[in-house]
Amino acid sequence: MIFDKTQAMRNAERHLVQGKIKAAIGEYKQVVGHDAKDFSTLNMLGDLYSKNSQKSEAVKCYTSVAEHYSHQGFAQKAIAIYKKIVKLAPESIEISEKLAELYKTKGSLNEAKSHYTTLAEHYQKNGRVIEALSIWKQIALLDPNNVTVYLTIAESYLKENQVDEAADAFAESGLRLSKAGNHAAALQSFSKALELKQDDSKILTGFVETMFAQGKADEAADRLNKILETQPNNRDIRFLLVDCHIESGDTADAEMAVIKLVEQEPSSYPKLVYLAGVYVKNNDLDSATRVLTMASEHTLVGGHAEDFHEILLQILSAKPEQIDALRLMTRYCSWQRDDAALMDSLTKLYAAAKLADSIDDERYALSQLVMVLPHEVKYTARLKEINAGYGFDDMEISENLFEKQILSSGFAFNSDQVESAESAEDEIPDYSFETTAHTSAVNAPEFAAQPAVSGLEIAGQTFEQFTAVSEANSAVPVLTETFGEMDAAGFGFTAPDEERLKKEIESIEFYIENGYTDLAGKAIADLQSEFGGRAEIDGLRAHLAAFDTKVEEAVIAKPPAALPPVQVVEAQSFDLVDLRNELGFEDEGNLVDDSDYDTHYHTAVAYQEMGLTEEAIKEFQKAIALVNPNDGTRRFFSCSNLLGHCFMQKGMPNLALTWFQRTLETPGLSDDEKQGLWYELAGAYEAEGDTENAGKYFEQVYAENINFRDVSERVRSMAVPH
Repeated sequence: MIFDKTQAMRNAERHLVQGKIKAAIGEYKQVVGHDAKDFSTLNMLGDLYSKNSQKSEAVKCYTSVAEHYSHQGFAQKAIAIYKKIVKLAPESIEISEKLAELYKTKGSLNEAKSHYTTLAEHYQKNGRVIEALSIWKQIALLDPNNVTVYLTIAESYLKENQVDEAADAFAESGLRLSKAGNHAAALQSFSKALELKQDDSKILTGFVETMFAQGKADEAADRLNKILETQPNNRDIRFLLVDCHIESGDTADAEMAVIKLVEQEPSSYPKLVYLAGVYVKNNDLDSATRVLTMASEHTLVGGHAEDFHEILLQILSAKPEQIDALRLMTRYCSWQRDDAALMDSLTKLYAAAKLADSIDDERYALSQLVMVLPHEVKYTARLKEINAGYGFDDMEISENLFEKQILSSGFAFNSDQVESAESAEDEIPDYSFETTAHTSAVNAPEFAAQPAVSGLEIAGQTFEQFTAVSEANSAVPVLTETFGEMDAAGFGFTAPDEERLKKEIESIEFYIENGYTDLAGKAIADLQSEFGGRAEIDGLRAHLAAFDTKVEEAVIAKPPAALPPVQVVEAQSFDLVDLRNELGFEDEGNLVDDSDYDTHYHTAVAYQEMGLTEEAIKEFQKAIALVNPNDGTRRFFSCSNLLGHCFMQKGMPNLALTWFQRTLETPGLSDDEKQGLWYELAGAYEAEGDTENAGKYFEQVYAENINFRDVSERVRSMAVPH
């Protein structure tokens, strides 16, 4: 029989008119029994139960209605229903808690506070101290102007031996007292918090800022140093220690502290740039330049080139003849590929070096100017004069000034010298940085000391690696066609001659003999572009053809490159023994050189962070070719996973799928790693329009970890059948 809701409602109304409450209840029960979503009728049923003194049944009806309104976001309607329940069950703690939350949501803080207080007093009365304290914290949050309530809470937590909660409460008390201007009381709170929890960044920061407000930066530094003795690897403490020294005006200790910070946490290098700015404000331009030199390569690579340039401009504005700053400006202009600015900075460096009688710098600047401006007689004449007067070779620069003055400052510290410098009381120590493998001009910033290398490395890369990256980025044309081989300083070029041709031929022979046919082919083409037709070059081509005919065709087909705009490349030639070592050859046979993988991998990461996805993919592919899933490292996993992400960024999910699936081949994957890869595979399939496979992988993640990212929502949105 079909239920007639309209008739049942009419019957209930007729019963009510006649005063037959039980009969009306019976009709309304039928209505809500057939339509559970009729909350209006359910509310009326609750009212009738209440009139008929059936309290428990009334509370059940009211609770269902109130929860419905609450879930729908109708706070005021839910509150009205819960108030009906309070009249029937005034001692209900659950209802007080629900009303407190609803009033808080609505913004009625006084009413919320009243109900929270009832709840807290109930817990306290029943010996449930921890629950009571939790509610008191809620009450305190409703009253941000109450600066003492957290002290009471903290002391209560301490009595209950809840150390972490007590420390957090003391810290919150300190923050409120400090905001109110009561720094003395705030310091007491932070000190108590620090005694309980010394490794909490919020407490440490609050303590230091409060000490600054009282002019006690020196005392703050002393306290941090004591904590540092027990926590030598705490980055937050070292970071704050730098601020303490700067605040107290002790820039010497600040410099020492920031160096140690960056040694421990390379990503903190922007603090060096900040310190350089402090030195500039203090008009200590030499110190500013010294610190900026330390950070130069890392700052440029890390995306802070403009900050670097701004401080350089301030230094040179105040002291135009500062040679070290001019050298850095030359480096910056080279990095920016700004030919006009580079010429200007070289000219100024030459003039300043001549005025200061700095022969090395003057000779270096002249060597670059002569390369780019061969018709400027005064530069050529002065360079010849210096070479003759000091016995230098006219054809090459004996001092690698760029490497010596800039790259060797790339945070390859001699730890013994740093430690001995700590005892200096009245001067900034000379850190005497060791010359080591330098930070890559395209790599993510890495400041840790590297093992010394044989032969030249250009910012951590071989010349071939640097050229490959440059050509991939289409940013740094190689100028061998015009000026020949890179000079020792890494900016200009020495004039081509027979001796250098001989060395180039030997290098190419080495490439061919060891199977580097691509490099050999490119080198032969470049050599022909520079020297023209030579019998020696024809001999090289014949040798290469015998080894690989395909390379010969590529070399013959390649026309001489058009002369590109004058730009500068930080690169240099190197001897065959060093090249063999850098390419990873050993007497025992070909072994994978970790440095080759690291160079390509970190270069790729840097490109990816800069948004150069195409270049990142090229470098990742070079890196992954050097490893395999079963080599016992995580290199294959990291590289293939990031390749998948790069192809997703380029809108090529079909290629991303290939790399995510290959990543799953890595042995020993953890559950979290598998779930992450399944999730990425699902996303790639979804982007491909393959909802079936996307749903399958989302479900795999969901089955093992329902809380993984947003997989619950993704499964629901995919509407995958279970």
